[in-house]
Amino acid sequence: MLIRLLGPVEAERAGQAWPVRPPQVALTLAALAWEAGRVVPVESLLARVWGEAAPPGARRTLQTVIARIRRDVLAESGAVVQRPGGYLLDVDESAVDVRRFRVLAERAASAPDPAAPLGEALALWRGDPLTGLSGEWAERVRQRLRDERKEALLRWARAMTGRDAAAVVRALAPLAERHPLDELVAAALIEALHACGRTAEALAHFAHVRRTLDEELGVEPGASLQQAHRTLLRSGTPPEPVGLVPAQLPVGSRCFVGRAAEFDRLAVIVSGERPVTAAVCAISGPPGVGKSSLALRWAHLNRDRFPDGQLYADLSGVDADDASVVLPRFLGALGVPEAQVPSGSEAQIGLYRSLLAGRRVLVVLDDARGAAQVRPLLATAPGCLTLVTSRAELPGLAVTAGAHLLRLDVLPGDDAYHLLVTWLGEARPAAEPDAAALIIRRCGRLPLALAIVAARLAQRPELPLAEAAADLERAGAGLEPFADDDPAVDLREVFGRSYRDLPVAAAGLFRRLALHPGPHLPLAAVASLAALPVARARELAVHLDRANLVQLCPTGRLHLHDLLRAYAAEQGRVSGGRAARLAATRRLLDYYLQSACAANSVCYPHRDDLRPEPPTRGVAVERFAGEAEALRWFADEVMTLQALLAEATAAGLERQAWQLAWAFMEFMQRRGLWEEILRVQAVALDAARRLGDRLAEARCHNSAARAHHRLGQHGEAIEHFERAAERHRDLDEPVLHAHVLLGLSVALSRTDTIEALDRALRALALFRSAGDAVGEARALNNAGWLRAETGAYDAALADCRRAQRLLAGLGYAQGEGHAWDSVAHVLRLKGDHAGAVAAFERAAELLRGCDDPHAAAETLVRLGETHLGTGDVAAAHAAWKQAADCYDAVGDARAADVRDRIAAHRHG
Repeated sequence: MLIRLLGPVEAERAGQAWPVRPPQVALTLAALAWEAGRVVPVESLLARVWGEAAPPGARRTLQTVIARIRRDVLAESGAVVQRPGGYLLDVDESAVDVRRFRVLAERAASAPDPAAPLGEALALWRGDPLTGLSGEWAERVRQRLRDERKEALLRWARAMTGRDAAAVVRALAPLAERHPLDELVAAALIEALHACGRTAEALAHFAHVRRTLDEELGVEPGASLQQAHRTLLRSGTPPEPVGLVPAQLPVGSRCFVGRAAEFDRLAVIVSGERPVTAAVCAISGPPGVGKSSLALRWAHLNRDRFPDGQLYADLSGVDADDASVVLPRFLGALGVPEAQVPSGSEAQIGLYRSLLAGRRVLVVLDDARGAAQVRPLLATAPGCLTLVTSRAELPGLAVTAGAHLLRLDVLPGDDAYHLLVTWLGEARPAAEPDAAALIIRRCGRLPLALAIVAARLAQRPELPLAEAAADLERAGAGLEPFADDDPAVDLREVFGRSYRDLPVAAAGLFRRLALHPGPHLPLAAVASLAALPVARARELAVHLDRANLVQLCPTGRLHLHDLLRAYAAEQGRVSGGRAARLAATRRLLDYYLQSACAANSVCYPHRDDLRPEPPTRGVAVERFAGEAEALRWFADEVMTLQALLAEATAAGLERQAWQLAWAFMEFMQRRGLWEEILRVQAVALDAARRLGDRLAEARCHNSAARAHHRLGQHGEAIEHFERAAERHRDLDEPVLHAHVLLGLSVALSRTDTIEALDRALRALALFRSAGDAVGEARALNNAGWLRAETGAYDAALADCRRAQRLLAGLGYAQGEGHAWDSVAHVLRLKGDHAGAVAAFERAAELLRGCDDPHAAAETLVRLGETHLGTGDVAAAHAAWKQAADCYDAVGDARAADVRDRIAAHRHG
């Protein structure tokens, strides 16, 4: 099996090449083959095939295209595997001609005779890559591959000119015609023409290129072309060097992986035959993310683009606004004797830029501390490139030097795994995938952290990865596993270089961030931690973002990497006392409790009110413009809840712990997070018991009981409801007691309808005596459902209709939706299917409109069953499809059950 991209997209099977059509299928296969062996996210596939604005239905079309590739293109010789978030082309790298080409080209670098592997690599080309395919991604890939072929062809030409110059001329002549301004191609062709005795043609070609450069760009030929010309004039004598050609690049990491998108971006930046301006690219990102590794890897792979030399400077030990140390070194590398280096910085800069004029030089400025430090060192001549790496963002370079800004993040999961494989080989991670995943997770996919651990594991091949992973777990969240005697790779030292450059106030805020247990922090939570106004917290967060110690997202939330949190915590323990940390933790919990209560009042106004104590001074509370905003806040913060409760109990703040659990409960119930609810309520219940607060215990038992019931654990549900009811016997809280009895009624309904009806009626009496109209209506509705189970349909229908009218009058859409569902249920039992359908549809409409997707899904399932009872299979399927969509919206696995039901009826 061979997938061909170096020409028209084709699949070769058993020696027979088959064109891949239509363009969508060819583009999808090409996008997968381009990253064979790696997961390509669905969003990336959509963008590559349809562009950034994928049309409606593109996801479904993509699934059809993938199925066609599996069936018609790959057959039995390969597979497209679905993975979380995307697809992976599971073939050997030799099954893609681009991979073969690159392997052969790389092999040539160390081969005694590079011509053979380079010739084999070039023979794989059958025309323009991805012939006939359009779109931004296809064009970008095409340009990158053209550049790679040109580089390989020039290397082959250098190796073959002395052996078969005529063959080199035949190969280079079309390339020179297509790229009339490429001086490297012109120089290679001139040398080949001269070598096969066609010196007059070589001289004519030089004159033609020189004239074209002057007319098109207004420049003289560069060093490589002038050198080839002098060779001609000397009739074959060896060329003399033009000036000094520096080669200062240090050794790059041997275990570099990933960064394909960044390589693509750099390829775009330096594309063009001979640019009229110099290019500058500033690579920034968190400490340890691999900025220097990326810059050096790219620089080594692209040295041939810069035949006049490569300059390098490590700026980490240089003052932020001082280049006086570096400029004399660069001038010396460019051939200026020390005695002739001017004394003034302006004169040095002028001489430096003059020396670069007409040359193609790569300048790598590593670990810059600011834009002012690098401006005097930028290579400003056309054809040159300056690569800058910095722990800080450098937007000033974009403004003053037109720099392209490239920000690195941690490695994607697949690349992080590949980094382990690069260090340890395939066998060890493959034999212990769970341990490998734990190591990657503990390292936070930060390249430096992974490299530190992997290098140590490589020295101990006998050590099981599971043991290494256990050691990392035992070390906790600290940085001790990443310590090293070499400050260049000691993670504390690497982080410290960024931390020590912070202003005092920003450093103080950074330390406070470690008290938040989650990776994402709302700006108001940040302000509460530091007892600052939100506007001031934002100013300091901008400082941290520019230093790449946090990421300030467009939503206003801060993202903090786990290892940077560990460093911040260490600095916090050094710089602050326990009392200050406890006060900050209390403010953080108050922020969450007060904000969650505010969100409840917006989203669920009919819920019983908690009325927490006023917040501590310095707490910023969220204010929500509407229900959608409040729901987004709940969705963003619910995953932090368990960690927040752990922080609260560790700090002895039991009241905040159980109240916080209560404040999130309605949202969690509507999202069907039943297992999470049980874990949260176990912590909350322990906190309530330590307080001796029987009402808090009753609330926690009630919440746990509802989760057990929805999980089908009816015995546990009844036990918790009864414990809650027992707590209420000594309390004067009739409404809360009534809610417990109503929940107990639902739990008992599965085993004892009469007992269940009794609890519903007792709840109804309590709600009425307390004047709680919403509770009265809900109890009526529950009683009506239960009466229907006993066969008393008319009484049941009367109760449910009365409940519906009461709830409609109160404006309680969710409760009204449940009441319409009960009305529909009773009508179906009475044989009134048309009435039941109408009532179910009204129920689903209300429930879907008030953020209760689980209840809406259950109603839609019953609606489908009703349609099926009347023989309307199409309507049943439509209702079940909507039910599956509702389950999908909250990640409920029951969506698959509903779709299975549709399939069963369709094929039954």
